[in-house]
Amino acid sequence: MEELQAANPENSYQVQFAMLEIYNENVFDLLAGKERKALKIRQSKQRGFFVQGLGKKPVGSYKDIEDRMAEGTANRTVAATQMNATSSRAHTVVELTLTQKIKAGGANTTKTSVVNLVDLAGSERAGSTGATGATLKQGAAINKSLSALGNVIAALAKQSENPSKKVIVPFRDSSLTMILKNALGGNSKTVMIAALSPASVNYEETLSTLRFADRAKQIKCKATVNESPTDKLIRELKEENEKLRKMMEGGAIDNTMLKGDDEEEEELSDEEVQARIAALMEANNAEKNSIEQEWKGKLEAAQKAIEEMKAEQSRKQEMMRTIPHIANLNEDEQLCGMIVYFFEGDKEYRVGSKTGDPPNDIVLSGLDIESDHCTIAIAEGKLAMVVSEAAKVYVNGEYVSGKLKLMHNDRVLLGANNLFTVVNPAEHDAGLKAGISYHRFTHHDAMSELQHLGQGEEKGEALLQEDLAELGPMIGEANAMSCAMDKKVMFQVVVMPEQGKQRKTVMVSLHSFLTSCTFLLSRDEFISRKYKMEEMYQQFVAGDSVWQDLAKEEDPFHEDTSRETRVGTVSISLKSLGYLFEQEQTFTITNYQGAAKGELRVEYYPCKVDGSVITEEDDVFVDDPDSLVGQPLQFLLKIPYARGVSRRYENVYCRYRYFMDTEYTETGKITGPNPDFNFSVQHLCKPVTDQFIEYLENTTLLIEVMGTQVVQPPKEGDCRSTKQLMSSNILSTSNPLSLMDPEKQAMMSELESAKRRATKQQDKLIRVQELLESAKKAQSDSISVADLERVLESNAGAMGIAVAAFKL
Repeated sequence: MEELQAANPENSYQVQFAMLEIYNENVFDLLAGKERKALKIRQSKQRGFFVQGLGKKPVGSYKDIEDRMAEGTANRTVAATQMNATSSRAHTVVELTLTQKIKAGGANTTKTSVVNLVDLAGSERAGSTGATGATLKQGAAINKSLSALGNVIAALAKQSENPSKKVIVPFRDSSLTMILKNALGGNSKTVMIAALSPASVNYEETLSTLRFADRAKQIKCKATVNESPTDKLIRELKEENEKLRKMMEGGAIDNTMLKGDDEEEEELSDEEVQARIAALMEANNAEKNSIEQEWKGKLEAAQKAIEEMKAEQSRKQEMMRTIPHIANLNEDEQLCGMIVYFFEGDKEYRVGSKTGDPPNDIVLSGLDIESDHCTIAIAEGKLAMVVSEAAKVYVNGEYVSGKLKLMHNDRVLLGANNLFTVVNPAEHDAGLKAGISYHRFTHHDAMSELQHLGQGEEKGEALLQEDLAELGPMIGEANAMSCAMDKKVMFQVVVMPEQGKQRKTVMVSLHSFLTSCTFLLSRDEFISRKYKMEEMYQQFVAGDSVWQDLAKEEDPFHEDTSRETRVGTVSISLKSLGYLFEQEQTFTITNYQGAAKGELRVEYYPCKVDGSVITEEDDVFVDDPDSLVGQPLQFLLKIPYARGVSRRYENVYCRYRYFMDTEYTETGKITGPNPDFNFSVQHLCKPVTDQFIEYLENTTLLIEVMGTQVVQPPKEGDCRSTKQLMSSNILSTSNPLSLMDPEKQAMMSELESAKRRATKQQDKLIRVQELLESAKKAQSDSISVADLERVLESNAGAMGIAVAAFKL
């Protein structure tokens, strides 16, 4: 800009910088420092929609812009920690206002353009997670701004296709679309950059993004040059001065121009007229010069502030190279290292919330931060921590208490969301000399470590661990918010089996201390609730009582007790069917914690095509299940009864999905501890395929026992807080991860099947030995081929009957 100014000294160029964030429809100025408060969006005829109170800082170079962005990013990091906000869920808008004042033909022309750089929040991966129906709608509610933006773009595109048709554009539906109204459908030119993924698994999302960008491309805007209010004022003042000058030269004086609003008409002498004209021209010139000098003053003040900020940053960087400190870790890499606390001299630093008495040396905000959380002491360049009794502190993924040493590269989680890494330059340098290599930990690494997750080798296991790493911190934050607002609810991560031993899904249990009821939420449903919890928590922190007036159905911590829940599951191996063996076994019903919740009797029998069960007398046995390919296979599945089901459950029933079924097969609903379902159904596979054989070999049939819960209110006089209830509840652990292993029971049935196969093979061996003995007794050197085939292919007769029956 300086080069441009030097090349055109008569012209002037001004750039102003503003940075804001939209989170939960609230607008925050990221350059306002510690004064973080929601700003209001106003509308005027001259300016359209604008953010009232948004600060604009003059900048003189690209470096100034970078420095201001760094300042806004640092403020954003602190605010996100305080309000428990997630940066990926916030829209960030950088506004650059460029003003060009060009002198041409003796007149000044001002051209003003506003450049909005918008970083949109990431949308929910509803398609890739299988979210449908109500869950998908909940995800759309989270992305209100994105949905509104899509609607606005669709309406503008429709309007561009048919300009003569009036289309109502819903700009007022969200804060984002109001702020971007001029950029989208006004006097503007708009460029959209769409980020695409080359991975095939993101094909649908990529296609959706391209459709969105294509729709935006159809919007047609006409940009025109508008005269700025400042330029108009200067021009009017010059015109008035020129008019006064001509009046003085020509002697035609208009007395009305020389009077004030409250002055009465009076006759003025020539000297008085000349004096008033001179005074008026001097005042006009002073006002014009003041307007022109105002920008220079603002720019100089802003550049001075930037220089001071640079000096502070340089001092901070120098300190980071020599002084032990802790630096924040954030899921957004841009926000890592923005919050730094130094430990100088041999002394103790008190760490806690702003309510500490005496005041803490390091003041933290956020969930689960106690007034006296811990102390960090430095002595001879070494760091040590003493954790307060009620404080939650995790170091390198492990819950800690009492006194401990802090080493270089340790990961420290204070409360629910204040995550730091320890940096000790002296230890780092000594370690490098000793041949120690230090891994650079990210926020994801630290959270995976907190959930005790390894590196999954298979794709399914990797996706499972990714979900666990994502949900683990969210569960901690949800529980902390529940404690802060005393909602009497606790959440827990649960890994549940699905149909097939190799498939598991991450779910979240919601336990209410007020009803003693526990419900299982899908990942998407919990995340939808989590963002509503954050909105409630922000209202709670701000002292707004709106969160207390929510209806139960709108409260993310509440669940209707009439909702069905999973009592437990039973996993059954179907491998025996591949050898035409029946299975009769009583299985233990286990809940999401692996605890026994009763027993379920399950039986299945391979059948002939006429529906009759293949019995021992039929002497049917298959050596290799692949021999069934191309033939029909039918079996009878029975669920006679369940025993020992708790009386806390009513309307108990069983359901399952077999092979490629999309809908559940269900038994009748029974109430009581020993429900008799008397359920039976025949399943037919015609013909048997390689895929079906693989299903029998590698997949378990998951039977879910469902029911509704009977409410059990807390004992009279139990006034414990949510935090006390959590700490005393058996479900509460330092690592709230309960992993059910559904394979144990399936292995039992597989073992039984293996015994049956071994018995059949032994029977064949005995028959072959009998044939040999008969041949020896008859003094024969050979055995009849037909007799040997009857022994080795004992299933041929029965299967032949089945095939013939299908042909009929």
